[in-house]
Amino acid sequence: MSFEPKYLKKEEVIDLITKITEEEFLKARERSLTPLKSTVLFKGEGAYVQDINGKRYLDMTAQAWTLNHGYVNPDIMYTVYEQMHLLTHVRYGFPTIPRIKLINTLSELFGFEKVSLNNEGGGMAVEAAMKLAMVNRPGKSTFIVTYRGYHGASLATIAASSPLPSVIRFEGFGKEHFRRVPYPYCYRCPFNKSYGECNFECLMPVENLIKYDNNNDIAGMIIEPMQGPGGQIPSPPGYLERLKKILHENDILLIFDEAQTAFGRIGKWSASEYYNVKPDMITLTKALGGGFPVGALLARGDLSGFTEGEEHTTFGSDPVLFAAALASIEVTKRMKLMENAKIMGDYINKRLFEMKERHSIIGDVRGVGLFIGVELVKDNKKPATEETEYIIQSAFEKGVIFDVSMPQILKDEFTFRNVLKIKPPLIITKEEADFALDVFEECLREVEAGI
Repeated sequence: MSFEPKYLKKEEVIDLITKITEEEFLKARERSLTPLKSTVLFKGEGAYVQDINGKRYLDMTAQAWTLNHGYVNPDIMYTVYEQMHLLTHVRYGFPTIPRIKLINTLSELFGFEKVSLNNEGGGMAVEAAMKLAMVNRPGKSTFIVTYRGYHGASLATIAASSPLPSVIRFEGFGKEHFRRVPYPYCYRCPFNKSYGECNFECLMPVENLIKYDNNNDIAGMIIEPMQGPGGQIPSPPGYLERLKKILHENDILLIFDEAQTAFGRIGKWSASEYYNVKPDMITLTKALGGGFPVGALLARGDLSGFTEGEEHTTFGSDPVLFAAALASIEVTKRMKLMENAKIMGDYINKRLFEMKERHSIIGDVRGVGLFIGVELVKDNKKPATEETEYIIQSAFEKGVIFDVSMPQILKDEFTFRNVLKIKPPLIITKEEADFALDVFEECLREVEAGI
């Protein structure tokens, strides 16, 4: 099959995707139901992205922690190109070669016997996990989740996530199906304990919730092993192991939301592997597709599966997306991205801890591999929200893209944006890391000088 255009001229195709007027942008910005940033991104390569004016930015966010291989990885793009010559869409019930191979690859890679795939990502995978828990725990429809947890933006997964009033103006449907407990946030422990000197008091609310749940209605618990949007917080060693024991003693399924931690970002294939704690289900997305929208649910082999109608979506069996995921996994292995994530994560953390000695605004540095958060504070750990926003904007003007987390810290105040995220593509080099960190420290000095 030829990919030569039939009804369009080649130059028309190029114009469609490479040329835009200021008037077009302003009209689209006015018409868009969701806000559009003022910078229009145009093309990327490696760890860099370029806007339509030709300015390059070192992307320390990997576009929502998704582009582990960097922008437009040639192996992934070529795999997609070849698949597009064969099939681009089939109905959900029909298997294709990429779908079959991806099911087997994920099962063998993560050690789970059952796999479900989707074309959307983490939110749909979390909903699939909830449905599967309800299938296997008949009559139970309540889930334990954590404060500051984030599991998606559908009406169901918004209800499962902690409310963010300044970001989302509605609580989602079915909020009565979720019970919240504290996440083990050691830097701001709600029990005023220190790790190593506590007895995991943060698990007491889980135990009490189960003990005093009058309806005995809890099907499962959904948790990020390393909390992302809620503050870049790895759970402390030993926590997940004890949590699993508590849940299994009460016939409650443990679900890891590994949207951000899987596929090498923390130097392992998953946080489950990192902590050596295997849950009953894992939800996956982001880096799985190498930049293409793919989600997956992995489950224990003894759990009953879905009927076709229970997990059907029109585009849920897209062979192009599954081909991209297969290439993404293989390239991760061959590029040794997990090894680089560990090496560069150690290097970046070392530099950040050195900065912490020089700059009192850095309250905490935490993370594993290239899953790093820097919490910026003022006196008495007061969140340095405005300062963080300034640093992100100033760094952007200097050619580095950072982003921010929103930890919930005080009652009724949910969106202190004071945790700087450092989660670049896993291909990042020492020279690129040094450039980004030099810019970060320059911005810190500007804040301290009151610029």
